[in-house]
Amino acid sequence: MKKSFSFFVIFGILAILLISGCTQKQPAANQTPVQTPVTKSASEQPTVKLTTGNYIVDNAGKTLYFFTKDVTEDSNCSGSCINLWPAFYQEKISVSSGLISSDFGTITRTDGTKQTTFKGWPLYYFSRDVSPGDIKGDGFNNIWFVARPDYTIFIADKDNLIFLVDSKGNTLYNFTKDGAGVSNCKGACLNLWSVFYSQNIVAPSIINASDFGVITNSAGSKQSTYKQMPLYYFNNDTARGDTNGENFNKVWFIIEPYQLAAVPAPVQSQVATSSAPGIKVTSFPSSAHGDTIIAVRWEVSGGTPGNISNTAILWDSKSGSATVSDYSKATVIQTGKTLQQFSAEINIPPSGAVYFRAHAIVDGTDVFSQEYQISVSVQTSGY
Repeated sequence: MKKSFSFFVIFGILAILLISGCTQKQPAANQTPVQTPVTKSASEQPTVKLTTGNYIVDNAGKTLYFFTKDVTEDSNCSGSCINLWPAFYQEKISVSSGLISSDFGTITRTDGTKQTTFKGWPLYYFSRDVSPGDIKGDGFNNIWFVARPDYTIFIADKDNLIFLVDSKGNTLYNFTKDGAGVSNCKGACLNLWSVFYSQNIVAPSIINASDFGVITNSAGSKQSTYKQMPLYYFNNDTARGDTNGENFNKVWFIIEPYQLAAVPAPVQSQVATSSAPGIKVTSFPSSAHGDTIIAVRWEVSGGTPGNISNTAILWDSKSGSATVSDYSKATVIQTGKTLQQFSAEINIPPSGAVYFRAHAIVDGTDVFSQEYQISVSVQTSGY
């Protein structure tokens, strides 16, 4: 009897447990489990990113800049410059879409601090940018520009020369024997002077991208042009910002990025013949900063046999007539034989203006170009 009673007690307990388990609320078959949103910590946010305008900003949206004087990958902004243009540095770089982490690097500045670089160009803020997305420093003094990842052309400012480079700081050149839209560098020439080609040109804001074009050269290769003249690299340039090809054989030259003054065609007299000695200025900047050095190029032609015993640029701070004595200064005297291109540098004074003429003595005859003027802008700060 006791055994039977124990059996019924145990059976009852099991029944209660079974019924209780069956009446537990079951989740609906189509019920989605509640998920807690995952948010990135501040340390996981990109330290640099792209704006809709395709320039680089930090994680707070403040614009970053390149300095044209930094072509050699070293920072040339110090003292009062760094107060206006603070260096950007992040020890660990994380990037947003459109940027590649490996394009960023780090340099040690002369003061021992670190600075982040992009494709070799040190990065800076502009202290006058107040709000995220401000680009008040773009084009500042023609030497500061927003940092963009897609530049194919940039500007270098080194050793008192201002010239075009590619995005990695490699210098570009023109060949004076080329014509508009025609490359005359062939065969062995191309072994020393490689062509520059970019399908899409992106340049600093002061350069007109429409001045660039594309031709197919004699080797069947595509080649970019600037103001219709083909562009080249010099293969003996081995470092960023090298200008070893400047004035090479007096026919290869770096390319000045600013708008060159228009050089009108020389006026021919009624008695002039194709063999008469002549001289014309081919390029010069219409304006320049004070206390800098600029280049003037000119061409001497004609004459029989065409011996150039003396040619130079005559210049002064005041206008003069077509006589040597009217100009107090002259560049280094050069000689040669027509037809020949020449180049010389002028030390620009701190202010005022520069007036100049090209002069040559061809077969004993003096020839002068017309007079040109370069306006001098005063820089209160180099930055």
